[in-house]
Amino acid sequence: MPKRKAKHSGWTYGKRQKIPINLVDKEENYSEEDQISLLPDVILISILSLLGIRDAARTCVLSKRWIYVWKQITCLNFDDIDALSKPQKKRRQRVKTTSSYNWVNQVLQLHHGPSLDEFKIRSSSLNCSPSSSEIDNWIEFAMWRRVQGLEIDLEAGRRSRFSSPSYIFPDKPFRSPFGISCIKSLKHLSLSFVNITGELVEHFLSYCELLEHLCISCSDQLVKLKVAGSSLRLKFLQISECTSLGLVEIWAPNLVSFIYKGMLGYWDSIRLRHAPLLVNVSLAESTRSIIAPFLSVKSCIPQLVTLNMHMNLNSRGVVWLPEFPEFTCLKDISLSVIATDRLSLLALTKLIERSPFLHRFTLKLRWVRDSCQRNMQKVNKCPHQCLKVVKFSGFVGSIIDTELATYFTENAVALETFIIDLKKVVVEESTPLSEFVTTQKKMRATRKRALQIGEKLPPGAELIVV
Repeated sequence: MPKRKAKHSGWTYGKRQKIPINLVDKEENYSEEDQISLLPDVILISILSLLGIRDAARTCVLSKRWIYVWKQITCLNFDDIDALSKPQKKRRQRVKTTSSYNWVNQVLQLHHGPSLDEFKIRSSSLNCSPSSSEIDNWIEFAMWRRVQGLEIDLEAGRRSRFSSPSYIFPDKPFRSPFGISCIKSLKHLSLSFVNITGELVEHFLSYCELLEHLCISCSDQLVKLKVAGSSLRLKFLQISECTSLGLVEIWAPNLVSFIYKGMLGYWDSIRLRHAPLLVNVSLAESTRSIIAPFLSVKSCIPQLVTLNMHMNLNSRGVVWLPEFPEFTCLKDISLSVIATDRLSLLALTKLIERSPFLHRFTLKLRWVRDSCQRNMQKVNKCPHQCLKVVKFSGFVGSIIDTELATYFTENAVALETFIIDLKKVVVEESTPLSEFVTTQKKMRATRKRALQIGEKLPPGAELIVV
């Protein structure tokens, strides 16, 4: 019996061609035109831009018209290059990486759209890459298409917490007059585990008049950054885990949200000169106290609406913060605290008591071993008239977290919902504390203590245990 001829995977106006690898799984033919195909190309492109690249590419088998529609999508989201390329399992990592990059190059070569709304790259194999020129080309491709949102996330390739990024963001292409004209449409720039200098970031801030969102994370080359300008539209700024960063100077009249996560604990690392619209602040310091970044934003405390802080308790069980001024507008507090089984959490109530209009309080506990003796604290009764939602994550039912929970049952007179999360218990050491061993027996005891807290809630309040 003669062998059946293999079907071709695609065609274009009478001339058959092979659709690029991994873009289309099979061919489907429709004899009748459906209602969706009656829509104009602009609407079809908008619809396909909401899909993943693989799903959008599969539509090319619907009819001759659809062959080119997907090639004009405005969102190219390579969220995980390795997962998209799907190389053979037995190939070595170098072959896998090459296949991943070839797949992205194929898509970019086929793309015919004049502009891009979004371009995102997330890679977990950069350390195995033969050359960073591939990513340079991708970034230039996006810029030449006058992309509005550019996100490069290479942190998935990080081998350890202390490993350094190896990729350097290209500089020269965006210094020329043509390069400057191409970056003017940029509204969103997010770089993670990408080395970029403060001078280049300031260059983007100077010429990207529409830029509203800026995020720089894990960049060793970022030493000094000045975010300043009376015409800046910047509304969101995030600077995280840049180990060489010594100074961030901010003069941003439209800034609404600021996230800072320090690594070296410089006492004068943030200089907030002018930010009259700043209402959302998140601060974290991994090596020293939170006091330095807190003092740097102290001038905007009266206008804050949400405050998120990561902090430690010192050996005396006191939060490393100065005397709190009154937060007259603060409605939402979220604290991530590294606590011990010996030090009281009641020191946190000082912050709560200085927030008379607080609506929501969230506490995320991370536990560490401590050999010091139990530290007792007393707090005065302070009714909270506006506090309606309290959430505990990492609750283990120890004396430490139970006494803080009791504080809320006694003082939050308008409380509506008390949420206790028993699942997200994090112990910072490899050897878990004996008190926090997550056996079924221990979980039952913890749940019992959580339910006992519910019995003390004010009338009308609901306890939710997850």
